[in-house]
This record gives sequence, structure tokens and C-alpha cells, in this order.
Amino acid sequence: MLPQVLLRASAHLEGERLVPHYFTVRDEPWLCSLIDEYARFAGRKCVDLHARLREPLAARAPKTKLRIAILIVDGLTRARATAVAPPKEVRAALFRAAAERPAARAAVLSSVAASFAVTELELESALFADLKSERRIAPLPVAVSPSRIVTDANLAIVTSFMRRAAHLRIVVRGNFRALIRHARVAGLICRESRLDSTADGVVLDVSGPFALFHHSDLYGRALASLIPRLASCAEFELTASCALPHNRQPASLVLRSGELSQAPAASAAASTLDTRLEQKFERDFRRATRAWDLIREPPVISAGERLIFPNFALVPRDDPSQRWLLEIVGFWTPEYVREKLQCLASAGIERFVLCVDQSRECAQAELPPDPRIIRHKSRIDARAVLALLSAEPAVRPFLDAL
Repeated sequence: MLPQVLLRASAHLEGERLVPHYFTVRDEPWLCSLIDEYARFAGRKCVDLHARLREPLAARAPKTKLRIAILIVDGLTRARATAVAPPKEVRAALFRAAAERPAARAAVLSSVAASFAVTELELESALFADLKSERRIAPLPVAVSPSRIVTDANLAIVTSFMRRAAHLRIVVRGNFRALIRHARVAGLICRESRLDSTADGVVLDVSGPFALFHHSDLYGRALASLIPRLASCAEFELTASCALPHNRQPASLVLRSGELSQAPAASAAASTLDTRLEQKFERDFRRATRAWDLIREPPVISAGERLIFPNFALVPRDDPSQRWLLEIVGFWTPEYVREKLQCLASAGIERFVLCVDQSRECAQAELPPDPRIIRHKSRIDARAVLALLSAEPAVRPFLDAL
């Protein structure tokens, strides 16, 4: 996430609309100069490089964009600490020797250097080698190029504003199933609805970090991970209502297909991988019973304009018509769970289980008293789910009272 001072300077307002200052191909000449400086300083201290970068580059660079690009390249180079001995141990030995045997500085250095079997010069070099400014610049990865920095910088700008969002609305056409799959795996508080009568469009209303009381940083990172996945969709429009540090009124950030055309599409394999939670539950459920079949990702269910994406269908082998649906809820608020229950009820779905992660509560309030809600932490109790399935007659009076 970009620091607030850079975030304020990386966009301007046109009325209530936020207009980011995106990197473009016109920035590539000075980005080439920046890459050259990092290559020239490979192996030298970070403090030396950043002193050089405070001077003008060979090609003129906009001040704010340059600072953003430096943050991006710093992250790609992964400067490392290099020392002949662990810096913490060197400091401890030096300070202990100076306290126990007061002597001239040269004598203390000589004594401690001998204990580490290094020279005095090497010992001094190792003393603060783990400080960020003293780390050594690593060679640039082969993949680093001006176009790569443009892509990463634009993603950093967009995702930094998204992490200050109270609400997002994403309209997607074509290839949206992988996006929704990722939103569910990330645990986002997301309400899916049909765009129109066609089957190739969907609307995602997503709660933003600024709408939550807890887990806002963790949730913000999960929300930002949606952006690369949008590249795989045929067409999209994202509208985020953002709380800006320098403006009392929220501003609207709009991102459309093609505006971040260089953003890499997320790996298809990564978006379809099972979560560990799902894997554990599937394994535990199959071990616990042979009377039920477990079906991964059953068909989408329509509830008026809303769409329901269950994680599993639980089907009794002796009577497949009595199947149950199970959905795993990630981050949640009581209001979100209540809306989910109402949506399922409006679709006439009574046999369902909501598995709610106790550690991902984002607001302080009680959950609705519904017996079909199963709380969990790191593992869904398959036997508790089976007990609920077998207790359907006991659940019936509660359902009739709704």
C-alpha cells in the first residue's frame, strides 16, 4: 500500500470522481534510467543508491511517480544484508566487551574481531549490516523492465485506493466464474446478482475495508487481490467509493476494461485451487460417512436477482431429492449473514448449512439464532454437519416459525 503522502499526490479530483495519474508508455524513458541506476549500484549499499536517486536522472522524471517507482523496484530487488558475522551477535559482543573491560576503542575492536576470526574492518562493516540503509542492492531480476514497473505501479495505485474503500461495485461480463471463485476463496463480503436476463453478466457488491470494524488490513489485502483476476474477464467496470485522507467527502474511483491493459491475468490454476479449509472438510466428511455424496461447486442458484454460489451439495444416496447445500462464509458481519439467510429463504431453500469462521467477524453483534449456522475456526466439524443433516425433523419447527 502506498504511503498517504504519495496516495494524495497520485490522483486528482474532478467533482466527486477520483482520477489517478497512471503510469504510461511516456514514462518508460526515465524508467529505463532508473533501472540503469539500480544495475550500476548492484552490490553497493542502499543508502548510497538512494542518495544518488535524490539527484536528477538522465531523463526527467515526475517527482511523485519517481517515488512510487522506487518503492516498486526496491520491492523487486530485495536488498539483502551481507556480513561476515551476524550483526546482532557482533553488536552484543562489542557492547558487552566495552562494558566489561573499558579500554580504547581500537583495543575492543581488535579483541572482538579476533573472537569472530575476522578483521577489524570486516567487524565494523558487520556491525549495522542488517539496517535497511546498510543492506546491499541485489542484482535486478531479468523480468524487471519499464513495462513491468508501469504495470506494478498502476496496480499499486489502484489497490491502495481500494484499501480505503467503503464499498465496491463490479459489473462483469464473460468469464466471471473464476473471479467469483477467487472472491469466495479470499473470504470477501460479496453479494452476487444477475446483471440482466443474459447468462454472461454478473454484478458483485463488495464491502470495502472502511466499512468494517475488524480485520481491515487483512481484508484490504484480500480485496486488492481481485484486481489481477479482473484481467481474465471479457469486460468489467469497477466503481469504488473511497475515503480520502485529504477530503471529507468520499470520492468515486472508476476502473474499466483496458485501463490497466498491461495488468497480468492471474493464473487459471491458482484461481481453481481448493482452499485448505475445503480440502480438510471434504476429506473429513468422506471419512465420517458413506451414506452421503459430496459434490463440489454445484450449479449456481437464482434467488430473484441475487445469485447463490454454494461450495458443496450434500446428497443422501438413498434419496437424492433430499439434498442439502453448504456454503463457507469468510469475513462476515451479522447483517451479511442475516441477508444471506433471507436470500436463501426467498429462493425456497431450507436445507442448507452456513459455515461461519469465528475468527473473521468484522463487526460486534450476535449472529442470528439459526440452527443451520455452524461456527468454526481452522476446521469445519464434519460430524457436526452430519448431526445437523440427521436432525432435520428437529429443525423443522424453527423453519416453520421463520
